[in-house]
Amino acid sequence: MPAPFTDRSHAGRLLAAELAAFAGHQPVVFGLPRCGVPVAFEVAQHLGAPLDVALVRTIRAPGTGCLLATILEGDPPDVRIEPDWDRAQDVSRAWLDAEVSEALGELAQRRRRYRDGDRPLCSSGRVAIVVDQAIGPGHTMAGAIRLIRQSRPSMIVAAAPIACAASAERFARHADRVVCLQRDAELGPLARYYGRPEQVTHEEALECLARAADEES
Repeated sequence: MPAPFTDRSHAGRLLAAELAAFAGHQPVVFGLPRCGVPVAFEVAQHLGAPLDVALVRTIRAPGTGCLLATILEGDPPDVRIEPDWDRAQDVSRAWLDAEVSEALGELAQRRRRYRDGDRPLCSSGRVAIVVDQAIGPGHTMAGAIRLIRQSRPSMIVAAAPIACAASAERFARHADRVVCLQRDAELGPLARYYGRPEQVTHEEALECLARAADEES
């Protein structure tokens, strides 16, 4: 069976059609780097909305993938350790602290790369549409929603071309709306959904942001 989307741009255009009703509500679109940005770019273009990124890092237990911590960009960054982080076997607090320190460094590097001194777009009183290439466990998306809600948008929409059905239902507690083109009981490998599933580079994501800024100006 062929993949439903040729690539992330194709998926973004189809997703934009599902989000068309928000075009008249001054939306702001946030992509999750790196792979969510090309999808978000198409959504922003079709809705006539500005495009930004939401910078979030998550730390998961090796092997099980259990969420241990989430770090949101900010001054200073917001570090949230899961209360039951120690449920993960073979994970010590020293290991977790070292992972948090490394993640903080990576987040600072991403901030320099993507922000270059600029502040995030303000979504106060506007519809914030948070876009990723897929919603699996959704830890990063959940962190992004928490980050963007600090700006007090009028509505937050979590959007992705594909999603795990259980995660999409759970996100009704985080976002005001969840928009997905396809919901599967279990999320498979990206090659099942994208004809070109290769990872997006930082340079490609930055090019999307630059193109969006040029066209907005």
